[in-house]
Amino acid sequence: MILVAAICVVGALMFLGDRRGGLDAASYGNRAGFDRAAAKSNNLLSTPAHFVSDRTNGIEDYFFAVSENRVLKQKIVELEKYRDAYRQAKELNRRYEVLLNLRTEPEVESITARSVSVSRGPFNNNRLIDAGTSKGLAFGNPVINEHGLVGRVVGVSPDVSRVLMVTDVVSRVPVMVARTDARAMMVGDGGGFPRLEFVRGGPDVLKKGDQILTSGDGGIFPRGLPVGEARRGVDGVWRVDLYTNRGPIDLVKVLKFKDFTQLPRAEEVLRTPLVTDLLPAPPAPSAASNSPSASSASASSGAASSSAAPGSSSSTSPSSAVPRPRPAAMSQPVAPRPQPAPATEAPASASPASVSGG
Repeated sequence: MILVAAICVVGALMFLGDRRGGLDAASYGNRAGFDRAAAKSNNLLSTPAHFVSDRTNGIEDYFFAVSENRVLKQKIVELEKYRDAYRQAKELNRRYEVLLNLRTEPEVESITARSVSVSRGPFNNNRLIDAGTSKGLAFGNPVINEHGLVGRVVGVSPDVSRVLMVTDVVSRVPVMVARTDARAMMVGDGGGFPRLEFVRGGPDVLKKGDQILTSGDGGIFPRGLPVGEARRGVDGVWRVDLYTNRGPIDLVKVLKFKDFTQLPRAEEVLRTPLVTDLLPAPPAPSAASNSPSASSASASSGAASSSAAPGSSSSTSPSSAVPRPRPAAMSQPVAPRPQPAPATEAPASASPASVSGG
């Protein structure tokens, strides 16, 4: 009550001291002095009000911060869902881009599919993908992902296909070493590191870290598909550290590869060349030697000149000395005429009269 009374007295004094009607300098001077004197009391009276106001604002901010914190936490949970979906879509988009930009040499038509089921065990390793004959798949088509070779199709239906993984115990893949071009056979044993068997070459054809590619032998897989890297196991056997072990196998690409006859310009590559394409062309005969009439004319003219004697009759026609051209039918080879049988000698019993009369 005392505080309220003091406030009222001060307010009344301030009201009485406010003389706005006076315009002289003395009035403003007296008011300035009054303001200087009342400033301390004003600060003293305003300090509790500011203190109470600050505490009230702090309490309000506290309760407001609590409610705002709850709202923000709820928004953070929702944004985390969007963040996870964004990261998943970004990773999926990256893998799709890798699959779309993946090209084989030579280029083979392919389609993208998703792994929908896994059949894994000590003796089998198969997968089901959501693509089949309706998309043009067939038995034996190679299957790859963005890392390397996955396997090949061993069963097809209109919408689903079964893929035999390269780690299956019945899988056999002809491979080669990229550094030395040595051939080998990659054999699956149910684990993640298939064995290398039948390695051709000396002891230096394989080294740790050598890149293993498909060789294309047998026409099962195209040449040059990445498979993995060579590693020597604890048992001393060379094995392949598959590239597909670096990530999940859920998105795959199926190559519509059947054999090498479907490669570009296969009809030219596999065509047997003609003999005329390999042997040189025969030389063209000359005009003089090509006409048979020229040779026959020279022969007949020689015979005519030799038969003409100095005492021969002058009634011989000039046309008889000029050789006549042989007809076209005579240019063909003529079968030899049968020679007449030789004359038999007269028998010894012939009569002298008949001999003399002859």
